[in-house]
Amino acid sequence: MTIERLARNYGEFRDADEQLQDSEKKLRNQVNYLNTLIDNMNEMFFTYDAQAKITFVNKKAWEVLGYRPEAMIGRDMLEFVPKKEKAVIRNAIQARLAKGVSASYKTYFEHKDGSQRCVKLSSSPIIEDGEIVGGMVLAEDVTERKMAEEQFLTAHQQLQDIIDFLPDATFVIDKDKKIIAWNRAIEEFSGFSKREVIGKGDYAYAIPFYGEPRPILIDLVGREIPETAARYEHFKRQGNAIFGQIYVPFIRKKRGAYLWGIAAPLYDSRGNWNGAVESMRDITDRKELEEQLKYLSLHDPLVGLYNRAYFEQEMCRLEKGRSTTVGIIVCDLDGLKLINDTLGHDTGDGMLMAAAKIIRRVFRESDVVARIGGDEFVVLLPDTDRRTVEKAYHRIREAINAYNEVNPELPLSLSIGFAVGHNNEKSMAALFEQADDNMYREKLHRKQSQRSAIVSAMMKAMEARDFITEGHAARMQKLVVKLGNHVGMDNRQISDLRLLTQFHDIGKVGIPDRILFKPGPLDPGELEEMKRHCEIGYGIALAAPDLAPIADFILKHHEWWNGQGYPFGLQREEIPLECRVLAIADAYDAITSDRPYRKARSSEAALVELARCAGTQFEPRLVESFIEILGNN
Repeated sequence: MTIERLARNYGEFRDADEQLQDSEKKLRNQVNYLNTLIDNMNEMFFTYDAQAKITFVNKKAWEVLGYRPEAMIGRDMLEFVPKKEKAVIRNAIQARLAKGVSASYKTYFEHKDGSQRCVKLSSSPIIEDGEIVGGMVLAEDVTERKMAEEQFLTAHQQLQDIIDFLPDATFVIDKDKKIIAWNRAIEEFSGFSKREVIGKGDYAYAIPFYGEPRPILIDLVGREIPETAARYEHFKRQGNAIFGQIYVPFIRKKRGAYLWGIAAPLYDSRGNWNGAVESMRDITDRKELEEQLKYLSLHDPLVGLYNRAYFEQEMCRLEKGRSTTVGIIVCDLDGLKLINDTLGHDTGDGMLMAAAKIIRRVFRESDVVARIGGDEFVVLLPDTDRRTVEKAYHRIREAINAYNEVNPELPLSLSIGFAVGHNNEKSMAALFEQADDNMYREKLHRKQSQRSAIVSAMMKAMEARDFITEGHAARMQKLVVKLGNHVGMDNRQISDLRLLTQFHDIGKVGIPDRILFKPGPLDPGELEEMKRHCEIGYGIALAAPDLAPIADFILKHHEWWNGQGYPFGLQREEIPLECRVLAIADAYDAITSDRPYRKARSSEAALVELARCAGTQFEPRLVESFIEILGNN
């Protein structure tokens, strides 16, 4: 071989070597670049051989797991996996080595200090010359994310628990207006369970309250819907929150309820609107109480008509209004004091309610009918004339007459006066005073006749009840006349005695039947109530001219000779003679007549009883005379 050929071959060899060195250099550079790239990845990367021994780990892997590379290379992959995960990882590695399949899943690696790191990994086989020689793993450390998710879920559950625990009905919607929370209180309140509403939108949260989907308070968060806001009472915005009160018809098994609601927006961590919450409270009881208090502040609690405060308020309103003709009718219930004093306030209240019902029925809804005093009613008739007021006056009279025909036992009587005037001619106070004066003049004309009518009705009531025995008064009249004549009483005294005999127990019309007809002795309380009939009878008698002369006798007819009677404890001659005579005849007839609690006894037994009580209950001289009279008979 020539020198030239050798030189040429050497040159070719040198060129080839330089090319090889250059290629190796480029390869080393690529390997270094790749190693640098792998080392600086945010994910862990490692490889393992066919025996699952680690052959390579990147920087991120040993940083996350706390080991140096040399402490990991050559070790089994399963050594870095928690015990509970070993079986899963072993099966995954075997699948990679046997079948060459790839997979992605979450699992856990174990840190050098024993703590666990949650990773999301992708695993693929390594294939050389068509043969599986190992595998490689790309894993992302998601421990912090996992912890954040768990914390979020915990916080979310805590929020759900708090919402569930709230005593007020509460629900939450997301930014798409779908229900994401529905607490126990609203379940019980609405009758709709979580299962029925969670995840629903299109105003589904309104259906339990209104029976249809529609905007409600929560829909006004961050937006204006005037027609929806107008449905709420006391609607207001305060900062981001809104408040309102509304009646919902479908709550309480469709009985309806008043709700007080508050709604507010919810924001995410960046301050973006993310939903809203509404809380509701049932204020039906409070609302009804408010309405009741409002009603009571303007109405009379007994008869249900407007009260004096409302009447005076309307007087001022009419006086300040435009020129108009106003009529005023004043009515006064006659004899109310007598009825209260004799028959009791329950009876008097019944008369007031009957009068109020009659007056209310006569007038229009727009007319103001009020009770302004104990027995006084007034009617305001705006925009009316004298003829209309006179017709109303006569309608009241006709209604009272009709009532008395049906209720003759205790007639109703009203004294009525009226006045009509233009409110720019005289004040409303002056017009009312004129009507009141007219009523008072009528009352003076009717006073005595009405009192007599009431007393007459009481007399009829006493006769109708016949609470002792039939013929009691007639029998007693015979007895007292004989005894009165025997002891020398004059004609006037005998006449008063006869009247006293008939009406001495008129006060019992004010005693309840449960006491009058009790089939047995009265208890102490009942006895005290029974004793009131003397005072009741006294009041009735004073009100009736025909009975006024015997009023004092009616009051004292239960006094005893020894001072142990009632109501004053008088004794001996302090007791009127008429009362002493009546007491003996009354006791005799009571003993010889049937009573609710015992049968009648004989005349002989009655005389023995009178003799026994002479000197205590009865005057001895009169008892002797009474026995003598009956003995002669």
